[in-house]
Parts: sequence; C-alpha cells; structure tokens
Amino acid sequence: MRAALLLCLPLIAACASSTDLKKMSTAEVCYAGMVEPDKQQAAFDEVRRRNDDCSKHSAEIDKIRELEARAGGSPSGANVTGGAAKSGGGGMGRGY
Repeated sequence: MRAALLLCLPLIAACASSTDLKKMSTAEVCYAGMVEPDKQQAAFDEVRRRNDDCSKHSAEIDKIRELEARAGGSPSGANVTGGAAKSGGGGMGRGY
C-alpha cells in the first residue's frame, strides 16, 4: 500500500493547490516546490508555516525524485514547465 502511495506522490504534487499542500508531508511539499515553478512560492510558504526546512527532508525528497524518474517523469532535479514536458497519464509515461 505504501509503495502505491509513493508512486502517486508525483501526480499528487503536480496537482496540488495551496490548500492541498497542507495535507501533504513536508517532503512532498518541498518536492512540489522544486519541480513546479508556479507552486514554488506556495510550497515555500507552507514549509515556513510549519516551521520546517526542506533540507531536513532530503532523503525523503530523493526517494520521491527516484520514484518519479522510474515512473517516466522528468529527470531528477529537472524544472518541469507546462504539460508538454510529460507524456499523458499524469507523467506516468505509459503511452496508452
């Protein structure tokens, strides 16, 4: 069950609004801010609201990044802009 949840994290991060960020773990919020430029400020504000720091969650962020790469999403650390950067299916890269 946890593996299925982790596979869905990039999709969740891509669709997150500022209210959805409150429901996400700090690592998920940090990752969303890193890969979605339009969510960067909202993610930064949410992490600050939690009195936390993304650097404390680097191991978790790396796991999310690795899962995204396995799922066919953007390369690690890539700056994803717009829908054209990912294939259909929310970045899962299946092609069908």
